[in-house]
Amino acid sequence: MASAAYAGRMSARRFTTLVPITGFDVFRALVVTTLCLVATLVGNERLATSPRDPDPAWLLLTAGACMSVLLLRPAPRVATVWALVGSTAGLVGGYPMTGPALLALALVGITASRADVRLTGTIGVLSGLALAATAVSRADRDWPLAAIGGFAVGMFPALVGEKFRAERARARQARELAHRVEQLRDQDVQRAVAEERLRIARDVHDITGHHLSGISLLAAGASRETNDPEARQMLLQIHDLTREALGQTKRTLGVLREQSDEAEVAPLPRLADLEGLLQPLRSSGVAAELTVGGVSRQLPEEVELCAYRVVQESLTNVARHARARAVQVVVDYRPHELALEVTDDGRGAPSTSVARTGTGIEGMRERLRLVEGVLAAGPAAAGGWVVRAVLPLEDISCPPVC
Repeated sequence: MASAAYAGRMSARRFTTLVPITGFDVFRALVVTTLCLVATLVGNERLATSPRDPDPAWLLLTAGACMSVLLLRPAPRVATVWALVGSTAGLVGGYPMTGPALLALALVGITASRADVRLTGTIGVLSGLALAATAVSRADRDWPLAAIGGFAVGMFPALVGEKFRAERARARQARELAHRVEQLRDQDVQRAVAEERLRIARDVHDITGHHLSGISLLAAGASRETNDPEARQMLLQIHDLTREALGQTKRTLGVLREQSDEAEVAPLPRLADLEGLLQPLRSSGVAAELTVGGVSRQLPEEVELCAYRVVQESLTNVARHARARAVQVVVDYRPHELALEVTDDGRGAPSTSVARTGTGIEGMRERLRLVEGVLAAGPAAAGGWVVRAVLPLEDISCPPVC
């Protein structure tokens, strides 16, 4: 009961509390009223369709109906009902009401374009009934046909207004959806970059930790083998400094590790392990082929790991998005750089560009940036999708891989 009473009070407040009427509202109402009077007089003189000539009562009805424009801004629904009632009363009374009737229909369309479907239907029915009653009052015979025609004419502005309202609503929803999609995409990219940085931090930790541990052990061992006190002291300092650096590295990068990381330490993947990435694709029916060009040789661990991750992410995108039947992986050992290319014959059309150029590509770019590499990804010329990466190699004297 309390909620019903509250709802009633709020509803009454909405209908009784009006926005203040401004001077522009008054000016607009006077102009519209004058135009309605002139249009009605001219139309009645030329057409002579009204059974009664204008008189003071007609003047009051016309002015009263047209002055409804006074409330068009503060209370458009009230203005519409006001215009409908005034023009209908004049038409049923046999007065010439061309101007007020046209104004009422215009207000019906304007209100319908701003209201919801329920209110639009109500206003349309009222407008249709008003014109139907007018048509019946003036029809000598065939009044059913006149009623139907009047109702249709009265409903038409409401339908037009509803059409405009629906189009605006759809356009607004489309804009909101596009904005939401853009927000989600930005969030996905940011999350992917953050996740890739975490993976990079773990990989750097493993590589740096491995080298620092080796330096520390070598320095400690060498200090025990030398008889030179100064050399022994320097080697012990190297041992202590590397241990301190290793601890700082662990403390700095350790906070970036995910809580779900496994405690066991696995060997870092290398390019020699790429065949293992192709097996799941082959098991699913995709013809996956690996081609190695140039002379295979040992590369810095960070380069090996980065190249492996790029191929891994590219193949993951193929499995998730491409619906490919064939995949070609090319690893080309060049004198001063390592070139990678992953090509598939799946979906490479622009309609899939969002899925194919999303978070995975950003992650690969982030990883390649650390080794001064570059990445290019997009639709292949012959169809499908291609990912190309180039990693610079500073040392070209690395021994070939046995």
